[in-house]
Amino acid sequence: MNEPTHRANQIASERVAQIVAAAEQAAEELRAQAERRARERIAEADRAATNRVEAGESEARDILNTAREEAVALKTSAQTDAERMLSEARAERLQLEETIQQVRNAAEEEARRVRERGEADAAEMRQVASDQVRDIVHEARVAARDVLVEGTELSDELRQLSDSLRVNAERLIQDVRLAHARLTAQLDQAFPGGAPRANADRVSRGADDDTLGGPGGDFDIPEFVPPR
Repeated sequence: MNEPTHRANQIASERVAQIVAAAEQAAEELRAQAERRARERIAEADRAATNRVEAGESEARDILNTAREEAVALKTSAQTDAERMLSEARAERLQLEETIQQVRNAAEEEARRVRERGEADAAEMRQVASDQVRDIVHEARVAARDVLVEGTELSDELRQLSDSLRVNAERLIQDVRLAHARLTAQLDQAFPGGAPRANADRVSRGADDDTLGGPGGDFDIPEFVPPR
């Protein structure tokens, strides 16, 4: 191999080496630049993440504070509402108790009036019944007294009639006996021997029967006339 060719080859090798070295340097620079950019992006991402975390934490703190404030407000409002409702409930209970008391008083007053009215009606009915009973008893006593008077008068009249009948009967019996005695005496005078005694007795009995109201007479001796 001649020297020019050798020289050309050497130059070519040197250029190739330079190109390779330049390429390697360029690649190294690119790698370093890429690593730098990556680190920058990582750092930027870290900063962004930190910022986001801080922003999230701040927002979370804000939200938490807001939630706490809202909770306190809700608690206060709930307490206020509870106290208001409790006050309203107490007022309604007092009003209800007052209404119940009024109703109870009205019911007791009405019951008292009804009881008094019932007692008055009962007293009036008792008085009316007592008056009616008194009138009935009075009328019964008057009727009983009238019946007693009438019965007494009737008894006296019957007693007087009985006495009169008894006297008349005794007189009649006495007259019959006298007539019988006269008839017997007349028969004894007309027939002293006693032969027609049976006829005289028959005639005497017939006269007695006719006089005393026997089978052929006009009347009988009353049953109330005592036997002699």
